[in-house]
Amino acid sequence: MLSYSILKILYFLTFLLIPIVITRKKRPTAALGWIMAIIFLPFLGSFLYLLFGTDRIKNKGKQKFISNIGLRKKHYDIEANLSSNELPSYKQELPLEIMDILRVSGKLSPFNAIENNGLEILVDAEEAYQRMEKAILNARHHINLDYYIFNPDKVGARFRDLLVEKARQGVKVNFLYDAVGSMSLGWSSKFLDSFRASGIEPREFLPLRTFFKPWNINLRNHRKILIVDNMIGFTGGLNVGEDFLNRRGKKWRDTHMMIEGPAVTQLQWVFCEDWYFATGEDLFTPVYFTSTASGGDYIAQVIPGGPDQREEAIQRIFFTAISEAKKSVYITTPYFIPDRTVYIALQTAALRGVDVRLLFPFKSDHPFVLLAAHSYYEDLLKSGARIFEYIPGILHAKMLVADSHFVVLGSANVDIRSFSYSFELNVQVYGYKFAKIAEDVFLADLENSRELSRDEFLKRPGYIQFAENVCRLFSALL
Repeated sequence: MLSYSILKILYFLTFLLIPIVITRKKRPTAALGWIMAIIFLPFLGSFLYLLFGTDRIKNKGKQKFISNIGLRKKHYDIEANLSSNELPSYKQELPLEIMDILRVSGKLSPFNAIENNGLEILVDAEEAYQRMEKAILNARHHINLDYYIFNPDKVGARFRDLLVEKARQGVKVNFLYDAVGSMSLGWSSKFLDSFRASGIEPREFLPLRTFFKPWNINLRNHRKILIVDNMIGFTGGLNVGEDFLNRRGKKWRDTHMMIEGPAVTQLQWVFCEDWYFATGEDLFTPVYFTSTASGGDYIAQVIPGGPDQREEAIQRIFFTAISEAKKSVYITTPYFIPDRTVYIALQTAALRGVDVRLLFPFKSDHPFVLLAAHSYYEDLLKSGARIFEYIPGILHAKMLVADSHFVVLGSANVDIRSFSYSFELNVQVYGYKFAKIAEDVFLADLENSRELSRDEFLKRPGYIQFAENVCRLFSALL
């Protein structure tokens, strides 16, 4: 009897979460859903809220960025020194709709669009790894890595051996990995010890062992960043591991980017935020922000996104680009679970006569996510959007190209998790020259894809449709 009374008291104590839900959840449907779970699923609802309900977190690294006036000025000086006086004329050459995207992005990102960058799209993992390894070998001062997945396999060992070699030469190596995405690395004490023997201390982002922060499991660092000497950077969708190579009949299709020029400094800022958030160590010092040389003639802008009080910048920019498009919107994404605003924007663009083409996987490394994605196809096809499925292997690339003048390439998928729950990083590029290269990559992928027929898709069995909608119910957790 006493134990029953204690359970009742504990049950009613869980109601203390309800004011927190009301305060933190801005969407009424989400707030109501969690309140009902807390009331009608005793203890389980509260536990699930602690694990998955938190979608905002305080980022001390961002605060450090804002408060460090001296380093911010140095950063802006680097940008100013490498910006030509012709930037206003460049802006005049952009279509009005792209200028609208640039204005919105300027208000949502801590960084400006900046000229004089060298950019290269990398579509093969082995080639990307070789470029990254070459950059590491040429390092003189520091190497910064920030990865969602870094596997302790043969590819991971290739990078480890290079990093250890450079550390022994006196190069400072800062290595950050996500505790969930790189769980196998966290469990491999022997692999980690080989780093530590050379003076490299790999650090976890939001470790799960923190008992009083159970929501850590839901808020992940999905970024993939490598920076060498603030001179060359790599980012995109490619993680580190054997699974991402095209070997033994397995084809993995990803998209990565190599950057040279002042946009690398923007990547550096994001890394330093993440490092300070995870470790408390301050890398916001002039030695990490040395002046960079011009790398080329592309205009680029880094857009960080995440659950750290930013205004869902990536989601809003996607919405703006789709809504402003006059001619074309091409999107490649492996995981498609859009929020309602982006979903409606895609349908409306297609209804306006915009050439909307969406490239999704035929088979996925996350089959339940793919099932949830299928539940969105019908309305898109009815609106006139064209959907293609990539056939040769696993599609993991992420890219948007709008009106042949605007490109987004990075770590973010077109899904609720990337928009709200994960720390993501995209690079936006303005101008026809680079957009044409990106369009060619997209069209080459379409040649290896099949287009979905609306009539054929609508004939799929009822049990399949049921399974799709069940997965869609849990889409925010997938």
